[in-house]
Amino acid sequence: KRKKTLRACYHCQKTHLTCDDARPCSRCIKRGLAATCTDGIRKKAKYLDDLDLTSTAAASTAPQVLQTDATKVDPSISNFLPSNFNFGSETVNLEYSILSNMIQANAMNNTNSPSSPFVLQDIGMNNNNNNIAASVRDSTRLYNTINGSMLPSPLNPSNLNSTTEVYGNVNKPYDYKEGFHHLVKYVKGCMEKKNILRICRALAQFRPSFMAILIHLSEEDLIFMEKCFQRTLTEYEKLINFSGTPTVVWRRTGEIALVGKEFSLLTQWPRDQLLSKKTYIYELMDNSSAVEYWEQFSLIAFDTSQQCVMTTCNLISHQGTTVPCAFCFTIKRDIFDVPLAIVGNFLPLFEKFSQ
Repeated sequence: KRKKTLRACYHCQKTHLTCDDARPCSRCIKRGLAATCTDGIRKKAKYLDDLDLTSTAAASTAPQVLQTDATKVDPSISNFLPSNFNFGSETVNLEYSILSNMIQANAMNNTNSPSSPFVLQDIGMNNNNNNIAASVRDSTRLYNTINGSMLPSPLNPSNLNSTTEVYGNVNKPYDYKEGFHHLVKYVKGCMEKKNILRICRALAQFRPSFMAILIHLSEEDLIFMEKCFQRTLTEYEKLINFSGTPTVVWRRTGEIALVGKEFSLLTQWPRDQLLSKKTYIYELMDNSSAVEYWEQFSLIAFDTSQQCVMTTCNLISHQGTTVPCAFCFTIKRDIFDVPLAIVGNFLPLFEKFSQ
């Protein structure tokens, strides 16, 4: 049996015949093609061609991306860029410059603390860059806040200020029965019969589950649940203070426990007025929105696979006008899988509001 060679000559490769290692090969000698018997050219694998095309395309488009990125920078602030940053993009250079100024300003403000080792360069600002200076000052304020040099102001003055006070001041369980009794009294006085029936059906769907769980808990467990709730509020204070979304936190009965300043701006309800007495979130909604909220809450109250609902509602402002909003509420559960706190976010629907 004739042994196959690793590389055939050009003529044998073209005719798909067996070749040998000699040059000229025996077949070409017999056919009179000894003068042109050379090694054939092997075809390149297709996947190697694809890799070459990809690398070529990436290399050809890279300079265009950098050029496009650089053209987005406003020429009026080109003097704001330092000369020693060279990342191939003026936009990236500008961002590093702003970060450098923020860190440097933080080191100057905190004279008692050691200077930051991450200062890149001190950037001087002239009088023609007032807008940039204002943006940098705002960014510096946010940087200082994150570093802890400027603590967020509490949204609710009655809230506890430290973990020690949270655990020390809570010495008895919270009475949730009063909140559900207020709900029944409210719907009887403000809603039609069909809406009362819808809310009663919603309450009947989750209230038995509440009672079945709570009946097996000791008084210490209930006190622990209230401590968890108060401790959660202290964390939500900080989060809401950083967020610009109108936000309210309430108990499972609907009693409001925390109000963001953006919510007060949206509805014109003074924050102190909402927190000085027991106020319930459904009292700030129209009847149809309140009914829909309780129906949706009853569906996910004990559904651990879902904890967030996105819908719409109509808020009632302090002047009595309707404020249409996109509404999202998220349920925070405790270690017993009982709804502990509900966080509601509201965004105004300007098109409906203008109508």
